[in-house]
Amino acid sequence: MREKIMDAIREHVAAEYPNEACGVIVQVGQSQEYIRCRNISDTPTTDFTLSPDDFSEAESQGEVLMIIHSHPDVVQLIPSELDRIQCDHSGIEWGIMSWPDGDFCTISPRGDRELAGRRWVLGHADCWTLVRDYFRQEHSISLNNWSVDYEWWVDGKENRYDDNWQAEGFTEVDATAMKPGDVIMMRVQAPVTNHAAVYLGNNIMLHHAFGNLSTRVPYGKYYRDRTVRIVRHKELLNA
Repeated sequence: MREKIMDAIREHVAAEYPNEACGVIVQVGQSQEYIRCRNISDTPTTDFTLSPDDFSEAESQGEVLMIIHSHPDVVQLIPSELDRIQCDHSGIEWGIMSWPDGDFCTISPRGDRELAGRRWVLGHADCWTLVRDYFRQEHSISLNNWSVDYEWWVDGKENRYDDNWQAEGFTEVDATAMKPGDVIMMRVQAPVTNHAAVYLGNNIMLHHAFGNLSTRVPYGKYYRDRTVRIVRHKELLNA
């Protein structure tokens, strides 16, 4: 990366410290420019949310090549799993600078990730995220995102599965007629339905349990006892 760009990033990161700085590198004609953006996160010392207005303004000036942000006061500059997930969603490269050390690294979108072996990140890589990715990758079916970055099921006041499954195009089916691609909705240590898995056939399900890696496991007694319903997407009813 050109030194003038690195100098501009360093100046911005230093000016925002101890908050996380954020900005973008844009191709403007024959040159590249670093454009500062506002971090509008409620917790700017530990997170960043790049202002949508600033991003739109940057896009109006040229093609956005890279999203930049900083990691203040880290022992070692290592992209977090949330960084990687958000980079995946953005579809462009990310650059990260530590401060005050000034180390710099880049990450690239990973494309379609393996469904098993994913790290857990509440609101970004959880059981519903896995269900959505399964349907997109295996059946080209797009489902809406119900995930949020807090434990919504604890007090029983929110019912994100019970309130949304029908609107997403699912129909309840009898457990004795389960087929691969059916979604198993469960109540696991909660007063409301709070977990979902995809049935893969041969008594195996794919799921992402809280705090664990996503995995394929037997649909055994523990999960059967906690099952609320089995549902099938309308596009798979006659499959």
